[in-house]
Amino acid sequence: MFKSKLLYRIFLSFLVFSVLMILPLLLSLDKELKDMLAVGKGLPEGIRLTYDILWQRLFDHLIVLSFYAFFVAFIISLFFSRKILRPITRLKKAAERVRQGNLDFELPLEGDDEINEVIDTFNEMIKTLRQRTEELKKKDIYINAMMDPLWVVDDSNTIIDINPAFTEVFGYRREEVIGTSIYDYFNEMDAEVVRREIETKRAYGKHSTYQVEFLTRDGTPVPVLITGSPIIENGEVTGKIGIIKDISQQARLMRELSDSKEHLESIMDSIQDSMLIIDRNYKVIKANDIARKRYGLDIIGKDCFEVSHKSSRPCWMEGEECPLQGVFTSAEVLSSVHEHYDEEGNKCYEEILASPIRNSEGEVIEVLELMRDITMRVRYEEEIERRNRELLMINSIASIVNRSLRADEVFSDVLEKLIDTFDMDGGGFFILDEQTRMLNCLYHRGVSEEFVREAGRVKLGEDIPGRVAITGEIVTTPDVSIDRRVERSILKHSGIKGYCCIPVKGKERILGVFCLFRYREHRFTPDEENILRATGEMTGLALENIRLYERLRKMFETQKNRRGFEQGILLRFSNILSSANDIEEIISQSMGVIKEFLNADVMMFWQLEDDNTLILKNASFDFDSISIPVTLLTPEIHSIDSGEIIVVEDIREDSRYHFPEMLKEQGLTSIIVIPLRVGNHVLGVITTGYRFRHKEDEDELHFLRIIAGIFAVAYERSLIYEKRILEKGLADAILNTITEGVCTVDMTERIILSNRSTEKILGIPLNSIIGRHYREIFSRFEGYCPVEKALNGERSSGELRIVKDGEQRVINVEALPLIDAEGEVYGAVQVLRDITREKEIDRMKTDIIRSVSHEFRTPLSAIVGLTEMLIDGDVSDERAMKYLKTIYDEGLRLSDMVSDLLNISRIESGKERLKFTEIDFREIIDHIRKAFAEEIERKDITFDSIIEEDIGIVYADRDKIIQVLSNLTDNSIKYSNSGCRIAVRVYAEDNYVIIEHT
Repeated sequence: MFKSKLLYRIFLSFLVFSVLMILPLLLSLDKELKDMLAVGKGLPEGIRLTYDILWQRLFDHLIVLSFYAFFVAFIISLFFSRKILRPITRLKKAAERVRQGNLDFELPLEGDDEINEVIDTFNEMIKTLRQRTEELKKKDIYINAMMDPLWVVDDSNTIIDINPAFTEVFGYRREEVIGTSIYDYFNEMDAEVVRREIETKRAYGKHSTYQVEFLTRDGTPVPVLITGSPIIENGEVTGKIGIIKDISQQARLMRELSDSKEHLESIMDSIQDSMLIIDRNYKVIKANDIARKRYGLDIIGKDCFEVSHKSSRPCWMEGEECPLQGVFTSAEVLSSVHEHYDEEGNKCYEEILASPIRNSEGEVIEVLELMRDITMRVRYEEEIERRNRELLMINSIASIVNRSLRADEVFSDVLEKLIDTFDMDGGGFFILDEQTRMLNCLYHRGVSEEFVREAGRVKLGEDIPGRVAITGEIVTTPDVSIDRRVERSILKHSGIKGYCCIPVKGKERILGVFCLFRYREHRFTPDEENILRATGEMTGLALENIRLYERLRKMFETQKNRRGFEQGILLRFSNILSSANDIEEIISQSMGVIKEFLNADVMMFWQLEDDNTLILKNASFDFDSISIPVTLLTPEIHSIDSGEIIVVEDIREDSRYHFPEMLKEQGLTSIIVIPLRVGNHVLGVITTGYRFRHKEDEDELHFLRIIAGIFAVAYERSLIYEKRILEKGLADAILNTITEGVCTVDMTERIILSNRSTEKILGIPLNSIIGRHYREIFSRFEGYCPVEKALNGERSSGELRIVKDGEQRVINVEALPLIDAEGEVYGAVQVLRDITREKEIDRMKTDIIRSVSHEFRTPLSAIVGLTEMLIDGDVSDERAMKYLKTIYDEGLRLSDMVSDLLNISRIESGKERLKFTEIDFREIIDHIRKAFAEEIERKDITFDSIIEEDIGIVYADRDKIIQVLSNLTDNSIKYSNSGCRIAVRVYAEDNYVIIEHT
């Protein structure tokens, strides 16, 4: 409206000024035109045509003049309208200041026209805008001060703004985020969750909340809680503001809380006792698996007394101690034992441990009850109490049985104990005589002697004691006089009522019976029967032990006498072995002792030879040389193979073996063959013979094994001693024939052994070496002494320098420790070798290598230098060929040097082989002359050769002769002046052919 008014005013001014300028012009032109029209009508045709043309040109100029007039009018109107445009200019500048953000000003009013109305409105707008800007600044401060990230998204879920906390928390810069989709910051699953949530809530304009994982700039997922609020404009949702809460700590705490809860539940479920958590209203709020299985799966929410006691009231109302009430009252841990009922209603005993559960203020809000099923324990305790009474009785019986080995004391005391324990009036003990098959009463109480004489002997199988002794089963009756199981018994009319008969059992048989009676009725309980049965078994074992003791005591006396005799034999045997001088004496005297011990008629000793043949070495009778081959199955061969003593009771009846004829000639009937073994080594066998039928018991055979073992050890040691004497002589002979010096040192560091080579190498007499300290002999080593290391258990070597016959000699000493079977060092042995010549050869090799290295360096330097020049392209074709020729020559020279070295190596190693052929010396010398023709000509050398006629036919290695002459000629050419003379002369002298090169 304002713009229209302004245009109208400018246009009106333009029209006014246009009219004021055009109207006078038009009025003055009107008169002139009328005159011209009048004149034009009276002109001739030709002049009129010219007049029309002029009129047309005038009209054209009139239009131009009118345009200029209008322009001048427009300019004047604009100038006139400056007053109108001045407020507009101020408004424009004010708008520019507003655009630049300056709102602290106000435009002055210069009137009350439309423009000033606009200015007043503009001032009101700036004031309102300034207020709104202040409000927005405050809101921006609030948003920027937020600790939680915030984003603003448009309707297409594109981010259009974020706060600084977004960058601080997630690491994204503002320019990286603006324009991106919110789904770029979630994984696929979370993005789908957010998309569904937004689509669901956007249609209703509702707030949305979702918990997802936000991907930070480095790709780390962060648990967040996003609360989205819709932005509504004109009733439509145009975007959303999302506040993103980092809940990493809360998520971690929730996980820990969940894990703790699961862990607690796992612990509760792993406990094998019932566990309940109960509140103050006696309600079960939690239970473990064992409790649910025991009391039902639906116990949560039920009253604890309903669950455990099957009652409608708490147990304290029933007069029982309630641990739950006690914990709530005292706030302390309490324990008690209650009778409970399981889900099936079975009565059980449970030990309850009630513990308080407190809140943060320390108040007891719940109680944890741990209930352990002790039903079996209670029953066991009752059973144990009963068994303790029984054990007390049995222990008393056992004490009676164990404190004496006299049968009369044991059975009389046991009978007294049974009568007193079971409150009987009397009783008796019957022992079984197996030969007569009668039970005889040995001990009795409470009955007369007359009754014992009448009823004290019972046949096996008759009356109650006789039947019990056969069946081995206890018999009890409350009244024997009316017991129908007992048809005939002397007891029926004796006035006895309560009665029992207990079998006394050994391991495999019945030894007797106990009888107890009472003149009043007495019913024996199963427990009492068990005690009586155990008493019978204990007394039966006691009786067997007493009898066994008596037998052992007699056997002990017999064995004691036998051991005395055997010890005497062993003492004599030891004295014989210790005093014998040779093997034959050991065999002879040992055989005599064995013969005496066995009371044998004939003794024979067979020695096992290396070819597994048995040779008879000694016998108690005259004999010729007799042998038994290993292929012949005799008791001696069988004893060697099996390692066992072979006993033949009658050689005439035994068909298993082949028996030598001499046994029959000696009239032998029984033989015993004893193998002589030391470990797995068989030395031979001893054969003992009897002219009557004889059988040794196991004790005699055992002692015979001991004697045979002692004899075998002594015999082996004697053989070893004789063998060692032979070996020592042989070792000394070998030691004195080897070229290396050998010297042995003991742990006292004294030389105890040496050979003659040591005397030759060191130049010291042998008797001056043995017995001396090793440092006196081995004291001039370079560095450490190898003998010291050898005595410390280390193998080492060193070089010893000595002066012998005025010359310095180098001796290599190799020292090794001497180690026994237990791994202990007991000395050291030194091996001495004169390496003076080897040292000299090594020195010569070193000199040769040094010389050859120098010789190699010259041609190699020439080859490398010329090759570098050729590679760099610094030489012409002609010089290049010359250099290549030089490289070739130097290479051949190197090849010759290498061949020479290889020849030397082959010669030293003994691998060089000569090829003998008939030699033509003229042909060889001509070959040399041709080979060096160019060098001879270049240095103007005279090469002469003289070959005498009386040489004859010579066989030698042609290539080696050419090689030697070539080397000599090459050296002569290299190291001689120009114009020199080289002469080769071949002649015979004293069966030799001499080649002289000068």
